[in-house]
Amino acid sequence: MEKPNLDFKTNILDNVTRQISTKDVKSFLHAQGYYHGKDRFMQMEMLRLIAQGRLCECLKDTEETFAIDKYMRELGIDYFARQEIDNLDEKTSNLLSYYVNGVNKAMSEGLPFEFKLLSHTPQTWKISDTILTIKAMSFLGLAQGQQDLEKLIIQLLQNTNHQDKQTQDIKIERVKSLAKGALDTISDSEINLLQKVKIYNPLIPESYEFLKFIPKIQASNNWVSNKMGHAIHACDPHLECNRLPAIWYEMKANIQNVGNFFGITMPGVPGFVMGRSDDTAFSFTYGFMDMVDHFIEEVRDGKYRFETNFFDFKVRRDIIKRKNKKDVEIYIKETHAGFLEADSEIKNIKDGHYLSMAWSCRKRGGAKTLKAVLDIFHAKNVDDLFKCVSDVAISCNWLLSDSEGNIGYHQSGVLPKRNFSGLYPIEGYFKQNIWQGYYEGHQLYHFKNPNEKIIATANNRIQDEHFPTAINAPMASYRKDRVTELLVENQKHSTDLFKQMQGDTFSRQADLYINVFKSVFEESDLGRKLINWNRNYDVDNKIAPIFESFYKTLLKTFFSDHLLGKQVTTYCMDETSIIADFYGLFDRIFLTNDIDHIWFKDTADKDTYIAKALKECEQRQADTRWGDINRYKMKHILFDGKLPSFLGFDVDNIEIPGNRSTITQGAVYEAHGRTTSFVPSWKMVTDHRNHDVYTVLPGGLSDRRFSKNYKSDLSNWIHGKYRQNSIV
Repeated sequence: MEKPNLDFKTNILDNVTRQISTKDVKSFLHAQGYYHGKDRFMQMEMLRLIAQGRLCECLKDTEETFAIDKYMRELGIDYFARQEIDNLDEKTSNLLSYYVNGVNKAMSEGLPFEFKLLSHTPQTWKISDTILTIKAMSFLGLAQGQQDLEKLIIQLLQNTNHQDKQTQDIKIERVKSLAKGALDTISDSEINLLQKVKIYNPLIPESYEFLKFIPKIQASNNWVSNKMGHAIHACDPHLECNRLPAIWYEMKANIQNVGNFFGITMPGVPGFVMGRSDDTAFSFTYGFMDMVDHFIEEVRDGKYRFETNFFDFKVRRDIIKRKNKKDVEIYIKETHAGFLEADSEIKNIKDGHYLSMAWSCRKRGGAKTLKAVLDIFHAKNVDDLFKCVSDVAISCNWLLSDSEGNIGYHQSGVLPKRNFSGLYPIEGYFKQNIWQGYYEGHQLYHFKNPNEKIIATANNRIQDEHFPTAINAPMASYRKDRVTELLVENQKHSTDLFKQMQGDTFSRQADLYINVFKSVFEESDLGRKLINWNRNYDVDNKIAPIFESFYKTLLKTFFSDHLLGKQVTTYCMDETSIIADFYGLFDRIFLTNDIDHIWFKDTADKDTYIAKALKECEQRQADTRWGDINRYKMKHILFDGKLPSFLGFDVDNIEIPGNRSTITQGAVYEAHGRTTSFVPSWKMVTDHRNHDVYTVLPGGLSDRRFSKNYKSDLSNWIHGKYRQNSIV
């Protein structure tokens, strides 16, 4: 391989942004890999060990870490990442080698002391580890939310069994109604078959507690406008931010004969994830594309059925090494449809019906994504960006803009061709039921320069009849609707307006509930107090906690009575992310009238439930600020809050404005056995008329606690301030 030109200059801007000036892309990638390894290798190695399933071998051998290792081996992220190297073209492979060599150069100069304390010596970084990083973030942070919902639906349908046929039919109709038609095609015979299926690792009541070390990525905002005759671009990806260091690593690149770039990068992956160049800007929100499906498998005499015959499983044997116990041999079993969800420690499983799981990026997508990200360096306009982002395997809603005033949208992800909705399992032993290939990226929904001169996305349903259906369970559209409302109301678009919008805490969800049921709210002191509330979730607001108490009480009471029972309802709301992810599915019951006949036939009406929830909350009123409730402790990624506070690894009592339905999303909740969050993990606003980029990051550049760059931007993030930088 040609030796890279190492004649580069580096600087740190505001103790937050790593600036690198180089002569070519190869030398930039080498420098980028070096500084990722220098400043964030602990983050890179932790994610690598989790995705490889090597926690018991390398760090800590407990039953919890063994469960993580086992799940990761079954999923096969590392196994298939190593296989995907063969899919890289020569040019991309060559560029990746520069990045990887940079990481390894940093490793050779010293490793984080935390690993020395744990007697862990990391392996050299490989190209497959970069592919692994992409796959891990794609599934564990994104697609896993879809899997959680599908597991919930499976268990709800299993629990509809009742001696009284009429009661059973009502329960089934209620489950179907949650999914806006996506469950309408399921037949009685499929429901009966589903009730025979053995569920492995169910969501309820156990949840996936062993996934608590993995950051969840689920929500974001972005919007663009060319209303003023030029493009203005804003984005704020919402991720889990109650951890240090920050997930993203902010960089500025000045590359001769290529251009200037400013944005966020993912340690372990070359190039820019979101940001701005001389000519373009690019950002994405999670697209909620359904890339995960479950299938029903029939097993007999150690074989699985396909059509009328039974076949031997394709078995992948693996060994999990353990520090404190004997190594464990596992057997991952593949069918025509996917991999079998059964205890992989058991070589020969019992006869019966099981689920298999298929994830469209399990065996593909990483190589194409890397090439797409690297091609962004040479994109000069929205059309060039379309060609790049259409090949990204991760489910995204990309918003794109350029210096010529163009704005555009492009969906990305590996969308399977399926003959059913994808939200419930069907028989995997019929050929017509399994996936029939995948759509090409250019076939996914995209458009440029709409007549409205604005585009906004916020994890809402985005669909067009001329393109394949990709989404069956999006988030509610409250945030997107609020963004659109403000863009339409304000005729003069500017970076100042966009920054103000990113801090907006008005809840359209709360406003809808109060207005739809205003007559009920007017009948109580608490209700009248809520009517007079400004619907804002700023940290000093004392009415926001009252509405949240009302909303949770309403859902708990209603679903305990109608579907799940009290114990399971409480668990879903208090210990999982289901409500935080998919609250729009539940709001539909109260805020629309199209399914009243399913939920309110022969039961108390909506007004009665609203009044009951208000009455119950009246007993709990307290003079509490929203910030007193909506807060968390930012914990060091490895030590997880276990060290004494005076050492400064953690930051306690950070008050978070906003909630699940406000533009500045501030969702703090319990999921998978820990406190987690959806909050702005980075903010960017930029106007193509100039070179300025306004950003803020919840953390800093380095994962070294005693570096001045460990939490260097955190104060700005807490107080809603931006740093002003330039791409040149």
